[in-house]
Amino acid sequence: MTNNIFKAKKTGVFVLMGMLGLAACADKEEMSMAGGGNEESDFSIVLRGMPAAPAGAPAASGQEALTVFQFGPEGLFSKNVINSYDPEGINLVKGTTRTLYCVSGIDIDASEEMTQAEFALTAVTTEEGATSAPLFLSACTQIEASQMNCELTMKRGVARIDLDARDADMEISSITVDDAPASTYVFARESAMPDTGSTVYTYEYAQAPTGVEKGVFMIFESDREVHVSVHGSVEGTEITVPAVIESVERNKVYTLRVYDKNATVKAGFTMSDWEEGDSFNGAPDTTRGLCIDPEASVFPEGVTVDYVNQIIEIPDSGVKGMKIAFASEMRVDIDTICYSGERVAIDSIEAKHVKFTAEKAYNTDKGVVTRFNVDINSQLKGRPDYEMKMYVKKTVMNTSYDYVTIRVAPSRYQIPTVELAGIKWMAFNATSPDVDDQIYVDEGKTVEDMYVDDWVSCTGGLFQFGRKYRYIPYQSYNPCNDLGEQKQDIPWIHESHMPCPEGYHVATIDEWRTLFPEGTRVEIGSYTAGNGEKINVDIIRLPGDVVTPTNVNGVCRYMKLTSEETGNCLILPLAGWKGDKSTAATANFGRDAVYWGNDNNGCWGGYARAMRFMFNWGYSCMAETFQFEMEAFAYVRAVKND
Repeated sequence: MTNNIFKAKKTGVFVLMGMLGLAACADKEEMSMAGGGNEESDFSIVLRGMPAAPAGAPAASGQEALTVFQFGPEGLFSKNVINSYDPEGINLVKGTTRTLYCVSGIDIDASEEMTQAEFALTAVTTEEGATSAPLFLSACTQIEASQMNCELTMKRGVARIDLDARDADMEISSITVDDAPASTYVFARESAMPDTGSTVYTYEYAQAPTGVEKGVFMIFESDREVHVSVHGSVEGTEITVPAVIESVERNKVYTLRVYDKNATVKAGFTMSDWEEGDSFNGAPDTTRGLCIDPEASVFPEGVTVDYVNQIIEIPDSGVKGMKIAFASEMRVDIDTICYSGERVAIDSIEAKHVKFTAEKAYNTDKGVVTRFNVDINSQLKGRPDYEMKMYVKKTVMNTSYDYVTIRVAPSRYQIPTVELAGIKWMAFNATSPDVDDQIYVDEGKTVEDMYVDDWVSCTGGLFQFGRKYRYIPYQSYNPCNDLGEQKQDIPWIHESHMPCPEGYHVATIDEWRTLFPEGTRVEIGSYTAGNGEKINVDIIRLPGDVVTPTNVNGVCRYMKLTSEETGNCLILPLAGWKGDKSTAATANFGRDAVYWGNDNNGCWGGYARAMRFMFNWGYSCMAETFQFEMEAFAYVRAVKND
């Protein structure tokens, strides 16, 4: 017998070649009968669909090892385990019919006593506790006595389940395959599936997926239905969404799409071919995949890079002229850009204040270098930090598993809050639900500095109960009982009517009463809040009179509430109020203050509950709740949601 060498090509096609010789006298007689004589001749086998790797590289796992079994009429002829990057011999004998069985990715065996029919029904079973079926490839073909070459394609013996969460309104926490087949035949089956029961696979997410996740599960083929459950929550309510695969075929991709339809979360599968040459890795691999090239990249001042984990940190001022480079054997493309918690199509990424453009790739000694220009606008006031994943792939690939994480720092201008009486209050009165329209503290100043320097601008806006439309306190106005033509929200809790930014709500009467318990007299001195916190009170009268664009009269005064325990300070401007159908140009700046609650419990028609501080130009008053006309105008102090 002679050796046939197994060689690797970068294209993903592997060729078995060798010189056939004489194995034994019986083989000589068979060759003579076949007309082969004693001369040597070439015989080649081409295996397609095997994973490619650089020449000379060692096998990284069982997936790169090929096991070849040869069976003839007499039974098992030979078994050869071949490292695809370190070739060893394989024996092929010309002159007799043989069946060639090839498998990669799993370990199976055959004994000399085993018949070919028995071996063809070899099964593989999921290991106990596994979260997915093992990924393997297999193929078999028959070699006739006179055949000089053959070609066969290695096929995946499992199906792949992908997740498409781009349209999912639910926060997905885990996915379960409830009755995955526990086993399958290694080679293409010719009979019913082995009946070894089912198993359960579960994949849990540390962070809810928002895009397309490749290779969440590998599962064996099945003639029966396979049930999948998607677990998660919608607006805090836990839900489970079922989906069914009617039958499972090997070497197919089943994409599980989770979406919202008619206010109901649904899930369903679509099937597609698993194209040959796909990557076998079901998760990003930054150690062997596409990694940032630090030499060809350009990172401006203020940008930090973690090359090990491929994380780029961007300051809140944004970045211009950043270039992210990759070196590979071929050009690299951006597959998708995925935001954390938000799905963004690549063609609309500029709407998110981010711009990606590709430079022309160029050749170097270390391969083809591809660079992407990335410009990120500065953060708007109040904006939280956000994260993007830039998924990249080699240009010939259909899928991507490598990505770079880009994290943008939060705006240095965040909505200022103060915790007092165990409640987190906004430091200024409400202006609108728009985060860009809030009152922010200028750099180098405190909240009190803002009131002292521009008391009028810090008073916020006046609102009718249950509506989000603001009235500017120092402006005159035409009498209107329906500002914005918006039906009142009772209680005042829905986003469509909320004058507070996202994450905040109109302070309730109970919250006001926690800060000012029933019977509290507000005057210079101290009192005890509802949570037991000692609060010092000061009534501040700023020098001079009110100055407004409309030249209204008044004085600048505010209540200053300071915790003896924490030193936290909450300021409530005494900016007055406006009654129903009032045409006055002033809200009586400096005299009193009225703040809305969020309900009308116990009030008669047309009235809602509010908190008032009727100082009447003095320095002492009761903190009172009362019934105020819904069409009147009062201030809103927002509280941060738990």
